[in-house]
Amino acid sequence: MSRPDTADRAHRVRRALCSWLGAWLWLASPADVGLADDWAEPMPLAASSLLLDLEVAGPLIIAVGERGHILLSSDRGDHWQQVEVPTRSTLTAVWIDGRDRVWAVGHDGLILRSQDGGLSWARQRSSAEPDRPLLDVWFADSEHGIAIGAYGLMLSTEDGGATWRDHGDDDGPHANAIAQAPDGALYIAGEFGTISRSDDRGRTWQRLASPYEGSFFGILALDDGAILVFGLRGHLFRSDDRGTSWQRLETGTTATLLTGLVRADGSVAIAGSAGVVLLSDDRGRDFRLQDRSDRRGIAALIELGPTQLLGVGDGGLTRIPVREPAAKTTANADLR
Repeated sequence: MSRPDTADRAHRVRRALCSWLGAWLWLASPADVGLADDWAEPMPLAASSLLLDLEVAGPLIIAVGERGHILLSSDRGDHWQQVEVPTRSTLTAVWIDGRDRVWAVGHDGLILRSQDGGLSWARQRSSAEPDRPLLDVWFADSEHGIAIGAYGLMLSTEDGGATWRDHGDDDGPHANAIAQAPDGALYIAGEFGTISRSDDRGRTWQRLASPYEGSFFGILALDDGAILVFGLRGHLFRSDDRGTSWQRLETGTTATLLTGLVRADGSVAIAGSAGVVLLSDDRGRDFRLQDRSDRRGIAALIELGPTQLLGVGDGGLTRIPVREPAAKTTANADLR
């Protein structure tokens, strides 16, 4: 597969990554240049603006998105507070380590940290390369973490983010999502069907055989050891042998799948563009498509309770009721 030139590739990937949330955000990404050092502006409608990730720890929920917006809820999403943030760059991902330490990453290679549960923030890192945003972040504990992003960007820290080491490939595939399996292995999913695994907490990575050449935007590690990876055109695959082989799962949609969640009872929810929500009651073996009148894209999910999810996306925060199954898709095809 030939690789397009850098300018064409950047344009195509920007559209692929965020067309579901408004292509204008990525196509106008140079507007983020110089905003890394500004402070986010208070906005009465911030909860309805473009939000790209959220995390939960007990009653605390933190959501992040465009213009440096960070929103907090201490009552499971009933009320939200926008906090002061030392950037107006778009924030793409957030990670909570316990209740107090929080990291957020985004455009301009930006990394922010909070040590008080998200109430106040300090900048740990930014970059002069606006076309290399960070897209996901993961921490093993309060000291050891990894941030990944565009063009093979990969950073690691062993001191809680005081310093970050660059391990990336300057022209590698975009790394879109990172997840940890119960056995401790880390998995990364990304552009061009990239799936990689690390068995030593990110020190070295093994590229796995991929069942698909299109981009993956999300990856889930289930409690039974299975791995789910998903992305463009409704493609969803499952592996029960640590990524050695993959089985394609029927989704009933061609919408891009962007985010997933293992729920408290072991069931699985996956969501994406056009408001698509897929639900599995058998730990990710079969999925049913839940009909929704709300067609807004969903970039991230958390669980509020047995019958309700909370999502963020191009319409900001949205509550998603979970309905009982009426019918399930059945035919899953083994890929050879």
